[in-house]
Amino acid sequence: MGDGLQSAGHHMDAYAASIDDILEEEEHYADQLKEYLSYAEALRAVCRKHELTQFELEMASQDLISKKQQREELATGIVRTFSFKGMTNKLFGQEAPEQREAKLKLLEELIIEGEETVKEKTVECEEHVERAWVDMQRFKEQKDKDLREALINYAVMQISMCKKGIQVWSNAKECFLKM
Repeated sequence: MGDGLQSAGHHMDAYAASIDDILEEEEHYADQLKEYLSYAEALRAVCRKHELTQFELEMASQDLISKKQQREELATGIVRTFSFKGMTNKLFGQEAPEQREAKLKLLEELIIEGEETVKEKTVECEEHVERAWVDMQRFKEQKDKDLREALINYAVMQISMCKKGIQVWSNAKECFLKM
């Protein structure tokens, strides 16, 4: 009876020793998945950059529209919205024509700069989207391949672990039956 128990204990010890190897292997698969989590964070940063670039483009467009409206109001002398400038003009009168021409010239320069800024931001936004799209497509293809491979290997490892467990219990059962 002692030999049977000792033999069964030996099988159980061998199985217990293999658990550490299995845990290390599982940790390897977990590390692969964590790597994809890190990449997902990088993709999130790319999306935030796109949102920022889009916001800058929208702000530049709004600034350009505002400058064009100011130019139109200054050129026609008609203020369509309530403003401090319009109120002071009504109270104190119009500006001198020289001042008005200088402001018109300044606004024209600012409008030209604003149009260039909008063009630059539009190009920057389009280039960013193109680069990001290529990166995301490459990630998607690689992710599908890598995750499939990792999950298959994990399943094979789990099957192997289960077979080892069945073998240990079968050997232990035989040891007990011999007693």
